[in-house]
Amino acid sequence: MEERYVEFEKEGMRLTGMLHIPDGKGPKPCVVFLHGYTGDRIGEHFIYVKAARELARNGKAAFRFDFRGSGESEGDFEDTSVETEISDALRAVETVRRMPEIDGEKIALLGHSLGGCVAACIAVETEAASVVLWAPTAFADYLVERGGETVKDPYAWLPQNFREAVEKRGYVDMGAFRRGKAFFESIKYYDPLSAIAEYRGPLLLVHGSEDQTVSLINSQLLHKNAGGRNLLVVVDGADHTFSTRHWEEQVIGATVRWFAETL
Repeated sequence: MEERYVEFEKEGMRLTGMLHIPDGKGPKPCVVFLHGYTGDRIGEHFIYVKAARELARNGKAAFRFDFRGSGESEGDFEDTSVETEISDALRAVETVRRMPEIDGEKIALLGHSLGGCVAACIAVETEAASVVLWAPTAFADYLVERGGETVKDPYAWLPQNFREAVEKRGYVDMGAFRRGKAFFESIKYYDPLSAIAEYRGPLLLVHGSEDQTVSLINSQLLHKNAGGRNLLVVVDGADHTFSTRHWEEQVIGATVRWFAETL
């Protein structure tokens, strides 16, 4: 296989990625990877790299890129929001679709965590041939009961002192990441459950049963709301990043098989 460094631009910022191209002649189907919030195109324990290479060994191209403000891409992480990630993802799909090595009619999405939300939101617009979501957020963890009604509170899981920091400074420092108000506020305006209901293509959801970062209910709701053929795979005991070789192999194996069948 060939692995090629790629740069492209969005709103004057340079975004960086890696394209994995399988051996053999002719344009190939391509899976565009959308990483999680505070993540990058490598992934915890290199899971995105491993998955991309396994896809290439099985005849599918893969494109991993860093959202603006993440990894090696330009931009300030503090400015990251659901809106900016959707914008970057659309440009990434547009970029690979124009490549001569890629079959533009067979572009798939693979989103992890917040990247899963982004994938759900753009599946229809990009005419994705197939979609895989790993531990995706549908913002179910931000739903709270107030006054007898269920409302979405983007600050629901933040301690009070962190909420005050966001209001006072416009960001909160968590784990050396400045998480900006733009991110929290953008959660209010996107509904991946409604978006996935409009998608009629094949959808695979993979989620760890013991995910403490994005609860399993998110994938269960996406599974329930999906508009087309779909499958939910629950990895027994797994956490949010599938951080054992056994869990990792289950996730990558299920993903490669799904794309072999649907892409």
